[in-house]
Amino acid sequence: MRRNWRRLNRECATGVVLLACASSGEAQQPSTAQTQDGWQFSITPYLWMAGQSGSVRIGQTIPAQNVDASFSNIWRNLDFGVMGTFEARKGRWGIIVDGFYVSVSKTSDPILGGELGTARGKLDNGVVEVAGAYRVLQSDRVPVDVLAGLRYTNLNASLSFSPSAILPAGDERSKGVNWVDGLVGVRATYRFTDTWSVMGYADAGTGGTRYSWQLVGVLFWNMTKNVDLSGGYRILAQDYNTSSFYYNIRTAGPFAGVRVRF
Repeated sequence: MRRNWRRLNRECATGVVLLACASSGEAQQPSTAQTQDGWQFSITPYLWMAGQSGSVRIGQTIPAQNVDASFSNIWRNLDFGVMGTFEARKGRWGIIVDGFYVSVSKTSDPILGGELGTARGKLDNGVVEVAGAYRVLQSDRVPVDVLAGLRYTNLNASLSFSPSAILPAGDERSKGVNWVDGLVGVRATYRFTDTWSVMGYADAGTGGTRYSWQLVGVLFWNMTKNVDLSGGYRILAQDYNTSSFYYNIRTAGPFAGVRVRF
């Protein structure tokens, strides 16, 4: 029985994914002249094609399970996902709100020859980031912002067994955790031309976690006056540890998106 619980715990952990819209990666970067014209806004949907590595433990009796999942494996177990980033800016000041929700699940093969039925592992993950930004270097070619804010994370994991000879009524176990980190960060953009630019971003946080950090690199192509195509690479690491739940996961991979400015 313990072997089955460990295997199912590993499968549930492997299904965790953050197909996210990172506020840091897709934030609006208006020029110095534009910032004098009043409020500027942007909305950015994009897909993060990330894999995961690290360790997860649910409960106290089952040891931590290693996670090493590619994006293709995670995509096959994805039930639902929604995500988006919004930024408002006026002058040197900006407000960034990013949120996403992802649900993944996996059903096992018959356990003990069907005597224990099948098991279904499910994990729901939501993250919301809210940050304020201040432009410390007001430049058309190389604008630089510093950021400070909060990152809220919510995880709900469940493991349910179908009715079987051993468990006529089935069984279900679940665990939910959430935490809030304060974060500080910096981002800088370099504009090669009127249509091409690159951006780098880094932040570090703590509070609910022992530590969290992320790095983002983005290439932007200004397709039209108000629409940009973007692509890049992002890494998000979180280390959360309590007696009943352990989550030390690094999520990394390329992303692509569309930024609409108005």
